[in-house]
Amino acid sequence: MQKKAQKAPAKREQHGTVSVKEMDVAESVDNAMPLETFSSAIDEGSTSFTDDQDQTDVSDVDNITLLQQKITLLELKLADCEEKLLEVKNENEILLSRQFSLDKIKDDNSAILFYTGFPSYKALMSFYKYIEPKLEKMQYWKGERLIKDSQPYQEDENRKKPGPSRKLSFLDEFLLVLMRLKAALFVQDLADRFGISISLVSRICITWINLLYFELKDIFPFPTQELVCKNMPEEFAEFASTRIILDCTELFIQRPSAMLAQSETWSDYKHHNTWKLLVGVTPNGQVSFLSDLWGGRVSDKQITRESGVLALLDSGDNVMVDRGFDIRDILPAGVTLNMPPFLAGRDQLTAAETEETMTIASVRIHVERAIGRIKTYHILDGCLPNTLSSYATQIATVCGLFTNFLPPLLPPAKPKP
Repeated sequence: MQKKAQKAPAKREQHGTVSVKEMDVAESVDNAMPLETFSSAIDEGSTSFTDDQDQTDVSDVDNITLLQQKITLLELKLADCEEKLLEVKNENEILLSRQFSLDKIKDDNSAILFYTGFPSYKALMSFYKYIEPKLEKMQYWKGERLIKDSQPYQEDENRKKPGPSRKLSFLDEFLLVLMRLKAALFVQDLADRFGISISLVSRICITWINLLYFELKDIFPFPTQELVCKNMPEEFAEFASTRIILDCTELFIQRPSAMLAQSETWSDYKHHNTWKLLVGVTPNGQVSFLSDLWGGRVSDKQITRESGVLALLDSGDNVMVDRGFDIRDILPAGVTLNMPPFLAGRDQLTAAETEETMTIASVRIHVERAIGRIKTYHILDGCLPNTLSSYATQIATVCGLFTNFLPPLLPPAKPKP
């Protein structure tokens, strides 16, 4: 009996010891080391844990549990972020598919011609490759001043801070400008197609048109006598000395607000306010000269005298014009004129004069065909708004010289055997 009485307390002590440990575990869970502290302790190689081995084991278990909980939470957040990223990528693909680009039409020459005026994608890219090295130095127009934005991420030497990022590539900007000129798309339309602001569209157009104005004139200088003769069509066999065919065309414009400007641009011939453009083409139909724009009131003779075209002619050249374009008295020495005869008060032309008129008209008509090509750039075939008047000459010149990338109107005569 005495032995049994001595064993009973031992069992109670053991039972009591287990209860204390359970309480310690519960307390250690409530007071578990934070994840940051635990990570820091591991990184620093800390060994400053409690001397009580049981408490250390409980803390390890508790911290592992917390880490697992946080890992689970981070995995959920990562999955949510990946889902949102996928949605953004899908939206971006939809937006890119809606944005107009050259890749969408490069395999369709008819679309290339409609939107850009170039006969093919190859011809367009050949010209772009020519001007591409010059684009790094291009200065963009903004209001009344030019600002430098010549690189995708431009460095300002004063601030050493990256400049604004480019919204479009150079090639996309070039396409935008061509579409503005050839298809005469509205600025708002282009802004929507390319996903940029209206003001940026205007800025890009003004900048590029001024750049192209100078570059195209360098590519297509006034041709020499030898070059014109080399490409002389068979149709001009009777007029083999023809260097240039001249004619004027008029472009409708919005009526200016100033009374003087209204008077200077009024055309009695068109009964509208117009700009007048002197166009010169070679016998094979290449545009070789384009004057600045003049008010529709100015005579063809005055434009010819003051445009500078006569200074480009040499002795032995022949100039072909339409009836009424009488510039014989202002031609340089040694330069002749081919012009259909006119009645000059008579009732009718003689048989010889009628035949001469028909012969000259049959070849002079090619200047009208060349002008027709220029006006396929639809920005010119409507009514130019006053907002374009400050660089209307550049627009007309660029459109005219771009037609030289098309095949010649007349092929050169075959060499005689």
